[in-house]
Amino acid sequence: MKKFVIYLLLLSFVSLSYSQRFRSYCQTDTITIVKDSMDYSLITYKPINCNVILTAIRPDTAATDIFFAAPAAFTAKNYKEIVGRFVGIDTVIANTTENETGLCSLSGDQAYIGPISDSLMYYYHAVQDENECYFQQMLLIYNEQKVECKIFGKQKPTFRRALAIRDGELLVIESLNRMNIGDFTDMMIEIGCTDAIYMDMGTWSEGFFINNKGERITIGALRQNTKHQTNWIEFRK
Repeated sequence: MKKFVIYLLLLSFVSLSYSQRFRSYCQTDTITIVKDSMDYSLITYKPINCNVILTAIRPDTAATDIFFAAPAAFTAKNYKEIVGRFVGIDTVIANTTENETGLCSLSGDQAYIGPISDSLMYYYHAVQDENECYFQQMLLIYNEQKVECKIFGKQKPTFRRALAIRDGELLVIESLNRMNIGDFTDMMIEIGCTDAIYMDMGTWSEGFFINNKGERITIGALRQNTKHQTNWIEFRK
């Protein structure tokens, strides 16, 4: 009888470990960095056991298979169009870019982040052939090197967000303080990001994630224009 009880306990432990190993959720971590005698904080969102996609359909906040969602590409000034070329699971768009300097192709839980160059059309068509996703945005880091971002000019510091690669893994990084884009990029490099591309932010910042307790948490400090958002990046089970 004693051996049988021990066997059941071991079986329960193995089952629990297996379920935890393959359970999907979004893991968060807050990192504080001192710069010029000021404390600045970044939060990282690392989806666990998820695949990343793009969509032009507003995410259902009641969905049980979406573990992170937030704006990706910029929305045009007419509030109706996605800026730049975009390939989502439900939409293929060939709009012109404005000032975008980077591209991102997405497949499974991986991404390629790089500059808009002669390879632009290659990636745009390649993702369609492979049923993958693609968008264009401001490139911030490429091959561990900072890429200057000029579009914000003398804009006052605000909250920032980016899709980044660190230690070969895909994650989203957000500033918890108002920052200029240069300082935000420097801090991502400081915490080990090798590549990063901007995500629509400012007053378009609303999103959500599901933590390891199954709780749905809304993110984004400024949300005035969220109702006009045209596209989203999602991490799904």
